[in-house]
Amino acid sequence: MLLRFVVKNLYSFKNETEFNLFPSSRATHHLHHKIKCGHAEALRFSAIYGANGAGKSNLVKALTDLRSFVSRGSIIGNLFQYYKFQLAKECINEPVSMAIEFSYESTVFYYSVEFETDRVNYESLSVSEGEKDKLVFERKSNGTQTISFGKEYMKNKKNVFFSNVLEEKLLNKESLLLSFMAVNYPDEIKEIKEAYSWFIDKLVIVQSDGLKGLTIAHYLDVNAEMMKLLQDLLPGMKTGISSLSIVPTVMEEDKIPQDWVKELKATPGTARVIPSNYDSRITASIIYENGRIVLKELQPFHQLSDGSTVKMPINFESDGTIRLIEYTPVIYLVLNQDCTVLIDEVERSLHPILIKEIITKLSESETAKGQLVFTTHESCLLDQDILRPDEIWFAQKDQDQATQFYPLSDFNIHKTANIENGYLNGRYGGIPFLSNLKDLHW
Repeated sequence: MLLRFVVKNLYSFKNETEFNLFPSSRATHHLHHKIKCGHAEALRFSAIYGANGAGKSNLVKALTDLRSFVSRGSIIGNLFQYYKFQLAKECINEPVSMAIEFSYESTVFYYSVEFETDRVNYESLSVSEGEKDKLVFERKSNGTQTISFGKEYMKNKKNVFFSNVLEEKLLNKESLLLSFMAVNYPDEIKEIKEAYSWFIDKLVIVQSDGLKGLTIAHYLDVNAEMMKLLQDLLPGMKTGISSLSIVPTVMEEDKIPQDWVKELKATPGTARVIPSNYDSRITASIIYENGRIVLKELQPFHQLSDGSTVKMPINFESDGTIRLIEYTPVIYLVLNQDCTVLIDEVERSLHPILIKEIITKLSESETAKGQLVFTTHESCLLDQDILRPDEIWFAQKDQDQATQFYPLSDFNIHKTANIENGYLNGRYGGIPFLSNLKDLHW
């Protein structure tokens, strides 16, 4: 579970800016929204509001970048010179830094990294044990690179030797030690492997343009529970679809790019995304299984007035319906797995009543295992029957045009207060302040 994220000198974040999911003592309802994470507690939900350009999506982008760094094993490089905070000259020559606290199977980790455009300056991983932290590793690069493991690990002479070899020969200046160790030496220090696994397996990020990289057709094909969830959702949400199936097609290898064939056969059972030939909004899944290359596509059915059903091409469906189908794996994860899901613009292409119903159902579930964080403009979700005040955050630019975050629980909110009206009236900030249109001669 995500506990907090701190970012500095990146996108619209000038100084250290923190977003967290720690429960506030002021919020006393929805107790099932609190999750025990080792010695700490985290909230199951967070909705982030703010005007256009306030920096909501930049939080998702920064977390996406950090996950991408860990996944690929290194920083991107010179590209980040243009992603630093551009509205203060002194920031151009300062490093970017990010830190994240999260729990993995009851262990709370704190990981931080600071980097320039061509090298990692600092990197560390610690295990939080309440009043003190246990250092797992620390890596510094000030001219010369130094790597040290925590005292517990340095008792082993092998690790002393290993740290010296890492410093001198193995670790490049742009590589992350966390990823390098987890991928190449997974059995050396289990805490490193666990922290890496959280980024790869437990952190799911959905950008505003949807889940184009997710092999939805394959997931639905092999997961009966996920398919049942979708079959229940579609008729209930009045999309016009009565049911949906997965259509498999065996592909002839000589009609597929040979580099695809080689890659698919090298990783049997692992699905890949393939663009649809007839609709850029949709992707299909392609996989090598049971000795064949199989293309899996979505096939919706609509019910006629006489009770019979008819196939409808998926490209005939609305953006909202496709978005709902894309959300099915995400909803399934939040309900069934210990994971953290971040969604940018959760209401995109969906009717307010529809998104409110989905979030309400997730909020009411006392058996859900996952965590959901999302950005939104949808004010109908500002309802204390759905979210706690400490689960509602606002993004707002300060006088330096830098993004600041703060929770609704910073205000004295009565449990019966209509927070939607208060928000729209500007009581909590996080809304656009417009010029008088008469002055613009409109």
